Amino acid sequence: MNFQMTDDQVALQQAVRRFVEKEMPKSSVAAWDEQGEFPTGLLDRMAETGLMGVAISEEHGGSGGGAMEEVIVLEEIARHSSSVALAYGMDVCFGAVTIDRHGTDAQRAEFMPKIVRGECHFALSLTEPDGGTDILGAMKTTARPDGDGRYVINGSKIYTTGLNIASHVFVVARTSRDEKKPSAGLTVFLVPRDTPGISFHKLRKLGSRFLHSYEVSYQDVRVPASSVVGVPDRGWHAILDTLNNERIFIAAVCNGLGRAALEEAVQYAKDRKAFGRAIGGFQAVQHQLADSLVELDLAELSTYKAAWMQDQGVDCSLQAASAKYFASEAAFRATDRGMRVLAGAGFTMDFHMQRYYRDIRQLIFAPVTNEMSRNFIAQVGCGLPRSY
Repeated sequence: MNFQMTDDQVALQQAVRRFVEKEMPKSSVAAWDEQGEFPTGLLDRMAETGLMGVAISEEHGGSGGGAMEEVIVLEEIARHSSSVALAYGMDVCFGAVTIDRHGTDAQRAEFMPKIVRGECHFALSLTEPDGGTDILGAMKTTARPDGDGRYVINGSKIYTTGLNIASHVFVVARTSRDEKKPSAGLTVFLVPRDTPGISFHKLRKLGSRFLHSYEVSYQDVRVPASSVVGVPDRGWHAILDTLNNERIFIAAVCNGLGRAALEEAVQYAKDRKAFGRAIGGFQAVQHQLADSLVELDLAELSTYKAAWMQDQGVDCSLQAASAKYFASEAAFRATDRGMRVLAGAGFTMDFHMQRYYRDIRQLIFAPVTNEMSRNFIAQVGCGLPRSY
């Protein structure tokens, strides 16, 4: 397996880095975080430079890349803002992948070119208020045929992230019930956000302050049968099929965020003077930075391996879960060590470290908890019995 970047991938990385430095410098990201408002037009400018189409086929107007290209873009964006990277990922890594793999010909023809042009954005409405990881057991949202070729959706969701910038929402609802098989009977719908009957309430969060999360209510929301993505009653299979890509995408976001924390900590260690020299000269500081560098390098390799396997059409479920788990933990520790190196300075809003420290927290348990990832790794990788 060769994970070395191609010349085109190196050029893509450099192009994204230039875009990020110009269009979303860290000073601007800090202001967006303080104001709690997603930057108007940023995703449009990404589309204009071709970034929204890096993993979309040339048939639909993209550049024909794959998971590796997604990872490259996400890591560079997340070095400045994991929130912007998550918004990008919802469109390119989740929205496009779901529609491309499970959508109808009409849905692909309509939405894939729009994603490339930045004309539509997505959010996922999956988690139930009483759910969390127990998606199947907690699923109470229903969608019933109304006899007129339409479905009527009723229920509530929570932690629907990115609804403030989304044009469409993937809504997962129960369309039938099999008591012996909870995974049967789920259907995925692609619903315009402004459909009558949808209301939402913003949640106050510790981090990711300008990519908001919402509690959403669906009250007699009527949608046409053409809004079904995939096969009715088999939505769980569509969800599972996109999980590997989602976990690789989150791992890449963690890598970029962790790398940003390390870079700021290293620079501070070079600049900050104490006891007559830069604190980076002290072994206690060096060891913390060395640990972060080693762990982030390993996380990056793990992520590249999973992305490469997906692009080769090889089953990467174990590697994707491992990458998400390890990358999020590595970034978590990198931000914690960064706060220790910056000490009082890191606790102020004058440095970006406090934002990295806040933003990484959600990626430990979202979109899947690391505990559940470890359960899966033990089951699939170690051949142990299922523990949940």
